[in-house]
Amino acid sequence: MSRLTFENVTVRFGALTAVNDVSLDVPDGMVVGLVGESGSGKTTLARAGVGLTPMQVGRVLLDGVPIPKRGSAGRVQMVFQDPYSSLDPRMRVGDAIAEALPTPIARADRDDHIAHLLDLVNLNPAIGLDYPARLSGGQRQRVAIARALAAQPAVLIADEITSALDVSIQGSILNLIRRLQTELGLTMLFVSHNLAVVRYVAQRMAVMRDGIIVEEGPTAEILEHPHDPYTKELLAAIPGSHLPPKT
Repeated sequence: MSRLTFENVTVRFGALTAVNDVSLDVPDGMVVGLVGESGSGKTTLARAGVGLTPMQVGRVLLDGVPIPKRGSAGRVQMVFQDPYSSLDPRMRVGDAIAEALPTPIARADRDDHIAHLLDLVNLNPAIGLDYPARLSGGQRQRVAIARALAAQPAVLIADEITSALDVSIQGSILNLIRRLQTELGLTMLFVSHNLAVVRYVAQRMAVMRDGIIVEEGPTAEILEHPHDPYTKELLAAIPGSHLPPKT
């Protein structure tokens, strides 16, 4: 079982309350979308989930056990928005992935495992010998996903992982997320400002505004019958999507 639970989480930066008494459940084997405009608090909540942002109130639980304030020791991994800054430019791709492995392994086994992870994210294993500067943005984001998976996490948090990519690349990354979730049974919190993207990957979703969750439930139900005026505003702002319909 891999269930991530935010319980009455409050995060403040000085006088600013970025997250205000938020409770959210990410069930085992499910992708939950967290959507909201810039400044809504969604990334702050996500970073609290991996211990990168301290909470003033509340707690984060993994399978019912509170995650220590010092972090989740690899059990909850985060893939960040910017693929250009998430990898060390001085480190070969394979070494970056190997660094995330939970335990040291023999060199031959390590290389086989890295090759498997790169293949899993639809990259040629030969890329493991390259430096990040030689890769495209989409390739770097795939490497970042492979690196997160190398840690064998119970839960993956993806923070706006397509927003820095060209539109032509976004769809392939989203298709990858859907495939990985199906094949690996990933439990994932998928953070995005884009309702169309969330619709494509998430079975459930929560809508966040001004540090609070204003609506939560099955994705199809919320998008077809939104109750909160803010959700209706977000839906009205969606242009014609280039993504295929959710099946």
